[in-house]
Amino acid sequence: MPPRATTIVDPRFAAELRRLREARGLSLRQLAAAVNHGKSLVHQLEAGQTKPTVDVANRLDEALSASGALAALAVDAPVGGDRLAYVTTHHRRVDRAAIEALAGLLAGYRRLEDAIGSGPITGPVGAHLDTVTGLLTDAPPGMRPRVVDVAAQWAQFAGWLSIARGAERAATMWNARALQWATEAGNTNLVATVLSFQGHQAELRNDLPAMIDLSRESRRDTSVNSALRAYCAGQEARGLAMSGAAIAEVLGCLSEASDLSAQAAEEPLSPWGYWYTASFFAVQQGSVWRYLGATDSRANDRAIELLTVGVAGVSEEASGAEWHGRNLVHLAVAQAQAGGAAAARETFSKADTIAVATASRELGRQVTEAAHRLGLSAMP
Repeated sequence: MPPRATTIVDPRFAAELRRLREARGLSLRQLAAAVNHGKSLVHQLEAGQTKPTVDVANRLDEALSASGALAALAVDAPVGGDRLAYVTTHHRRVDRAAIEALAGLLAGYRRLEDAIGSGPITGPVGAHLDTVTGLLTDAPPGMRPRVVDVAAQWAQFAGWLSIARGAERAATMWNARALQWATEAGNTNLVATVLSFQGHQAELRNDLPAMIDLSRESRRDTSVNSALRAYCAGQEARGLAMSGAAIAEVLGCLSEASDLSAQAAEEPLSPWGYWYTASFFAVQQGSVWRYLGATDSRANDRAIELLTVGVAGVSEEASGAEWHGRNLVHLAVAQAQAGGAAAARETFSKADTIAVATASRELGRQVTEAAHRLGLSAMP
């Protein structure tokens, strides 16, 4: 009989909460008042008797100036928690419940990264990757296909976190492993995702030919989900616009991205693709028009329209995410190109605030370089 679903209470959370509270000189009652909860809840959290929600952990982080450390320990592992803890130290006893627990845990980390950025969760994700890699070595033959599929998803997320942190070598390594494992698992959607993220990596190092080729290759398989192919087409269009390609070629690719994004609304996608929303695609297409808008005012007007809609559509939970900060940079550039220096400074400032809050050097670099290039180095 499979183990019943449970929730992991991480003892590290309890210990860290007590340490931080005592270091700040707060009583249980004072901390409870600061987060608008009862004293008994804080006591239960410190005793390891209650699993905190992400909302409560975020409030505690803010009250204790913990920079997301507590929220990083509050990720739910909704399936088979006790079994997962056992399998972590007994790789040869891996079963399906443990693998699904790892998949559920990854889904929680993805959502948490939206809320607090990549920095606080990079360490915990690395520790879980060690477990996943060990399971790959020791998993029974009948379990390996599912293990390697989940491992590929963890590796892809590690690659994404490394990109967000500006860790080029780590991103390259994890993306390569993710591509290998996703290919072995036959997960064509994940293969396309990894290729597209490698294209994004190429964009950040200004390797536009690689960006374009990887984006094109990642949507070559028409069985891949339309949302993924829409993202890849949009990324290729941006690469073409950045490289000064013929306007007809850029617009053709952009039209394909628009058609695929409309089609995607009718197709289900795995949980690790939840971010492909109408707002997301508005921002992506707006970023293409932003590059075209450097020399065409009408294109720039279209960029501002799409980017404003996309930025406004982000959820409150993700409004402090690093990727949202990058979207704000696109909007600020388009605003500056339209002559709106004051609006651009304000938008750059919001992006910079996210960079500071998430300790993202990569986002901070993008803000600084874009503002300086536009002669807007002085932030409000």
